[in-house]
Amino acid sequence: MFKDNLSVKGWTEMRLFDKNGKAKKLFKENAIWRFFKKFFDIDLVIPFVTGIFTYELIKRNTVTTVGKKASADQIGGTTTAPFTAIAIGVGTPTATALGSESTTNGGTRGAATVTNTTTTLTGDTEQWAKTFTFTGALALTEEGVFNNNTSGGIMLASQTFSVVNVVNTDTLAITHQIKYA
Repeated sequence: MFKDNLSVKGWTEMRLFDKNGKAKKLFKENAIWRFFKKFFDIDLVIPFVTGIFTYELIKRNTVTTVGKKASADQIGGTTTAPFTAIAIGVGTPTATALGSESTTNGGTRGAATVTNTTTTLTGDTEQWAKTFTFTGALALTEEGVFNNNTSGGIMLASQTFSVVNVVNTDTLAITHQIKYA
């Protein structure tokens, strides 16, 4: 019997800046926050109890089942639709889509810069980077990678996080990485 396990793991880095380029703090939740979010759908922000504030939010994400299938399809050549877009929203992601994808105030889905990088083995990580510049206020709580730059398509991976409030002229830099090892 053959045994060679392929692991697919993803994480996202986010940084928020004001109109002058000054970094703004983001809340990095812990297990207590995740408990309240999962069972009560409450975004409970209590510093040092449910998380901490940081200038760079690094968070694991969920690689979806349909995303894994689409990746396998790409390896076999049965699809040619590459994952090239990052979308953000104000809901909670489902297994196949964002809960409430943003389409206004500069939070619209768009093409990311996609590169291949090295985490452990040469070329084992695919990376998407996109910076959103906002034209109005949004209370963001979700992010995902898609194979369509405008709408619909397959969601490869997503994550939910404590609310990130953005205002006019803020920028949010998102780097989403998925490691195949």
